[in-house]
Amino acid sequence: MLIRVEHATGYAYSEPLVTSTQYLRMTPVSGRTQAVESWKLTCPGAVTTPWQDQYGNLCHTLTVAQPVSELEIKVCGLVRTRDTSGVVGMAPSELPSAIYLRETPYTVATTSIQDFAARFQPKLARDPIEVLHEIMMAIADAVEYRRGETHVHTTGAEALEQGSGVCQDHAHIFCAVCRALGVPARYVSGYLAHGEGHEAHAASHAWAEGFVEHLGWVSFDPTNRACATDAYIRTAIGLDYAEAGPVRGVRSGGGLETMRVSVSFPSQQQQQVQ
Repeated sequence: MLIRVEHATGYAYSEPLVTSTQYLRMTPVSGRTQAVESWKLTCPGAVTTPWQDQYGNLCHTLTVAQPVSELEIKVCGLVRTRDTSGVVGMAPSELPSAIYLRETPYTVATTSIQDFAARFQPKLARDPIEVLHEIMMAIADAVEYRRGETHVHTTGAEALEQGSGVCQDHAHIFCAVCRALGVPARYVSGYLAHGEGHEAHAASHAWAEGFVEHLGWVSFDPTNRACATDAYIRTAIGLDYAEAGPVRGVRSGGGLETMRVSVSFPSQQQQQVQ
């Protein structure tokens, strides 16, 4: 499928923003599931040439060194995707999968996470891929998709305990549960271009990938109870949102920040790959 993405993130400040340095992980990389045909990043300030982080994500550094009251970051491009039944496999040059067993503040294995994971342990050695599907569905059942009840700093355990959250929370819970079971898992950010699920029209989407011997990385999206299809575009991976979120950084001044996001996938640019 050929998908056109148009995505704008705008920030308005109650006081002048004096300086700002942001890491932008908003540029997809070609691989087994997708081929980037064109991509353009537009924003004010000074932007470095693309560089790769430790996970292979394509990144830019944005520096704003003079006072502004508004800031807008835009990306647009064309990506040709493939449906691989959720199997991402392994990139030619990639960190060892054991790196993705590390616990982070978002994926702490609290008692609630450990208790949730324990039910899957007996079957894991016999059929790991089926267990990962069961974990995905169990998270969808246990944590209802509801906007506004969690925030960017909510941990996976907190979302599990309150029984509600969004795609970011579902991905963190999946990673936390898998790691508690000794299964490497990583957070994925990107886009879901169309579909029936909650995130079909969201500005961006998040899901997770679990590592399966002889298959490599396999995607799981608890929010939509599915593995990734050709409607998904991957832009970044990491241990959690802090490492794979589209915009992360620091600023000086600005006062109260208000963010607005818009995204579109113009239908005339979507077509099935022959």
